[in-house]
Parts: sequence; structure tokens; C-alpha cells
Amino acid sequence: MNILELKGVSFTYPSGTEALKEVSFTVEEGSAVALLGSNGAGKSTLLDLLLGIHANGAITLCGRPLASYGRKEVGRLIALVPQSEQFNFSFSLLDYTLFGRSPYLSQMQSPTALDAQIAWEALAEVGLAGFEERSITSLSGGEHQLLLLARAIAQQSRILLLDEPTSALDPANRKRTLSLLQRLHNRGKTLFFSTHDVNFAAELATHVVMLKGGRLLAAGPKEEVVNTAMLTTLYGTEMRTKTIDGQTFMY
Repeated sequence: MNILELKGVSFTYPSGTEALKEVSFTVEEGSAVALLGSNGAGKSTLLDLLLGIHANGAITLCGRPLASYGRKEVGRLIALVPQSEQFNFSFSLLDYTLFGRSPYLSQMQSPTALDAQIAWEALAEVGLAGFEERSITSLSGGEHQLLLLARAIAQQSRILLLDEPTSALDPANRKRTLSLLQRLHNRGKTLFFSTHDVNFAAELATHVVMLKGGRLLAAGPKEEVVNTAMLTTLYGTEMRTKTIDGQTFMY
């Protein structure tokens, strides 16, 4: 079943800059889709459109036009993990993770004991158990990214949307994040993530979408789309691959 479908999606900013032009592809439920492309290719714009920003063309979510959903409905289906987020207040980790429960609460409603349990379990999932009362202002960069993941996990959505999930991570936290996302995918979560790390994409993705200059270059199963010729075309520089212990690396 296709959980997401884009047909002829285009987007132009008020300045007149055309970010996307006639982009069409589908996302199967339970897949892990890597969105690849150089800076300025339209990746971030595409992620914004999947959260409900109006665009020309058709975006379908779970068989319904995305535009027909309310904000809370979208929040129950799609959770965003941004590259980073400015913390303006000194929340505890638990309180911050509870923001992921917002799509299930009415206006001014306080989180329930069940919401708190779900948030606690999300923190445990990412390895932050025992730090629930710690201030978010004390987090390292890697812990910050794990907290953003915890909030998204607490949201219990069907799709996890991630913008450059490893962009600021050291090798240890990159490996930790990869393992966590693989576990979520193995439990049936649909992943859609942008990344400049082609090796991270190779390790996690089942499918790949390539954008070049705001247009779709290729989309499909990883094995059919990812090769040296296509990557060289995508990035405009020579790419090579090497297989070590059964794992293909690109450079």
C-alpha cells in the first residue's frame, strides 16, 4: 500500500524561485526512503510540503488528499525530526518529549498518565532513560538529536520524517542513530529522510528518491537506483563504490 503519493508537485517561493517542478513518486508503507540531492536541490522544500504547506499538484496521504487533513490529523500520521531546534525554555527532557503527544490532546488539555508513560518509554528507546528531569539546556549535540527523535517516537505516527538525521553527529552517535532507526523500521515504521550521507542512505534505505535542480532524477528500490553513474549525475562529481564484508560504500 502507498502511504504517500506525489503527482506533478511543483512549488515556487514568493520571490519567484522555483524549488520543485513536476515531482512524482510514491512511498510504500513500511519502507525506508532516502531523499538525496545536492544543496538547493529542493529536499527541505519537499519535506515542508509533506507537512501540509500548499503546493501545486497532488499529495495524497493514506489515500486522502493531504490538504483535506487538519493539523492534528497530520500530526497523528507524520512526525518530523528536524536537523536541530532552538530551545527557548529550560524544559525537562520528559516535558519536552511530551510535546509529541500534542496531536492527541485537545486545546489546554494536560497530558495524562498514559501520555507520560509513552514519553518515558520514548526516552528509554533512544537511550535517555534516567535523565527525565534533566534540563534540555544541558544536552550535548548528540543528546539533542536523540531527544528530537524521542519526541517524534512519542508522537506514535505512521511516518517518521527526518531532515539530515546525522548531519551533526560524531561516528558513535551516527551508529547509535542508525541502529535506532533500523529498529523502528523493523517494527513497521515508514521512514522518509533527507541526507547528504550516501553511506547512511545505503545502510538504512530500502528505496531512494533523487532530486536534482528541483526535478526528480530517479526514484525506486535502492538496488535499482543507486549506482556510480546515477550518483555521479546527481552530485556532478565522480562517485565510486567499494564493497567491504558485504556492505557497499560510496565515496
